[in-house]
Amino acid sequence: MKVRLLVIVIVLALIAGVVVRTQFAETGDGKQGGEQALAVKTVPVAVRDFPRVIDLPGTLEAAQQVVIVAQASGTVLRQHVQEGAQVRAGEVLFTLDARPAQARIAQSQAALAGARAETAEAEQKLARLAPLMQPGYISRQEFDDAQVALETARARAGSARAELEAARIEVGHAQIRSPIAGRVGRIAIRQGSLVQAGGEPLTTIVAPGALDVRAGLAEADWPQLDAARAAGRVMAEAYPDLPGATGQPTPAARGELVFVDTQLDPATGAVPLKVRLEGSPGALLPGQGVRLRLLLGSLADVMVLPEAALQYGQDGAYVYVVRDGRAVVQPVRATHSLDGRQVVEGELQAGEAVLVEIPKRLKAGGKVTLEEKP
Repeated sequence: MKVRLLVIVIVLALIAGVVVRTQFAETGDGKQGGEQALAVKTVPVAVRDFPRVIDLPGTLEAAQQVVIVAQASGTVLRQHVQEGAQVRAGEVLFTLDARPAQARIAQSQAALAGARAETAEAEQKLARLAPLMQPGYISRQEFDDAQVALETARARAGSARAELEAARIEVGHAQIRSPIAGRVGRIAIRQGSLVQAGGEPLTTIVAPGALDVRAGLAEADWPQLDAARAAGRVMAEAYPDLPGATGQPTPAARGELVFVDTQLDPATGAVPLKVRLEGSPGALLPGQGVRLRLLLGSLADVMVLPEAALQYGQDGAYVYVVRDGRAVVQPVRATHSLDGRQVVEGELQAGEAVLVEIPKRLKAGGKVTLEEKP
């Protein structure tokens, strides 16, 4: 009997402990179940003018450069300059073997002398026959033959003079000169090499000074550029194409759009264009890749947010706006972006706080508090 009472007391004590623990847990959950506000970082919606730009990959080239090609065939007897040297306009770069051309000069001079002698003899003969033609002492055929001989001799003399002039020009082409002042590029031939007229380039002369940027404009961007050109000059900025660069980019040079082709390049499907940079930017070199930014004007009084504020879902872009202490989902439409900033359209007000860092525990409509700025 005593054992049974002891068992009953123990069971009742265990039941009482379970009940107390359950009530305590429920009470604790009730205290912790109240919604807690999350601290969030926000930025105000800015309303301002926003630049309209088109970014393109481009390649730098010297505004004035000349590819040196031989105008006569021959062996390189002497190389007068070295790679990287500064040269003056008219300075001799290479000398070719001119002896074959000089031999043709002598040959042409001899042929010209013979043709002149034939011409003189034909003129004298025709002069002797002319008085005999009228009385009938010679036939018409004989007189006509003398005239033909004179014309043939004159033609032969003209041909000899042309050959002589061509040989003299070829001798002049044996000295290859720089047409402009500038710096000598890579030299592709050496002394003793045989070069052909109109063959492979021997070197390149790059004039110091202005640089051009060549790029291709996508067909879809053509209406924007065309409208900007109709409104006035189109300016541009060039940025070094540095991989991994972060932060606000700084233009290495500025310039103006000076050329737009009248048709699409069939190979690329883009419209070729050229921008002439101002000054002589020392940080840029011909052949270097750059990012070209065409400045087409600005959008007036638009809402601007950091790109980090935009979230994307199945229905498009949206942002979290703080209204009445809660993070409210507001759909927006992104239109233009530039350097980490985004132009948006939607039901936003200037100065409204928009979240830029989204906590993992944040839910739509949840309570939030703004982090105090240090």
